[in-house]
Amino acid sequence: MVNEGGLKEFTIVIGGIALSFLVDQDLCEFGVKGTDYDFITDNSGEVRFRVHYDCIPEMSGGEKIFDSDSTWSLYSTGGKYVLQDCSFESDSLPDRVVFLESDFKSGDIYIRDDGSNQGLLSDPLGYPLNQILMIILLSLRRGVMLHACGIDDRGCGYLFLGNSTHGKSTMARLWFENHGTVLNDDRIIVRERDGEIWMYGTPWHGDFEELSPKGLAICKIFFLRHGDKNSAIPKKGAEAVSILLTRCFPPLWDKKGMEYTIGLCHHIVEKIPCHELSFEPDMKIVDFVRST
Repeated sequence: MVNEGGLKEFTIVIGGIALSFLVDQDLCEFGVKGTDYDFITDNSGEVRFRVHYDCIPEMSGGEKIFDSDSTWSLYSTGGKYVLQDCSFESDSLPDRVVFLESDFKSGDIYIRDDGSNQGLLSDPLGYPLNQILMIILLSLRRGVMLHACGIDDRGCGYLFLGNSTHGKSTMARLWFENHGTVLNDDRIIVRERDGEIWMYGTPWHGDFEELSPKGLAICKIFFLRHGDKNSAIPKKGAEAVSILLTRCFPPLWDKKGMEYTIGLCHHIVEKIPCHELSFEPDMKIVDFVRST
């Protein structure tokens, strides 16, 4: 839609957090492709960004907050947070820079592109800034993003956590073939809602491309591992929290955010049954999980 300022406004909702992007309407390309349609809303976002093409501002000084040493960095300058898609120490200019106001409710996105061929304004942030921004917003006492596969099995929410090669995409395929709804096979957002722990799908899938933006309460949590047979071992307390933390995306640069994330993980394992799940990659695991 076109807002009162004559800007095109595009809003997506991920994990219940609405992000609006405002772009000069003279840019003809404002396309959406593939599964991104599922995350569109007509409502205005709680976090709003003005998008600027073909202009990376000159930056000097600032306080370094975190540097991945390769793909992105975060620092502060002039009372704002700055997120860029390259190392803080890099000699070259970034392709994307995000300026966030200190209240995390608005900002500016600068893209080294004239906008004529981008065609994917549904995600002007690009990887990895899209996910880093979400981690930042979640750490403000909103929730946590997990390396997990989320399944809606006829209204019952199963969360399967695992690192790469642990079987998340395999689990997604097996449940999809059993008429379950796959929220995502790789990135799941978890938040507390009305006293329950909910999970939400994201646009950032792994090998299995089916996904959904919907959310639902989590009934059971499973920590995946490969095995010779299907088995589930209960996990509780500090052990379950430790496993959960190793499968989350924590705000390592933010002490308060880390305290919140650790506290949320404790809360999650107190409210939801957790198991370490060994499984064979066939249809039997579906009924096994349902009966666990």
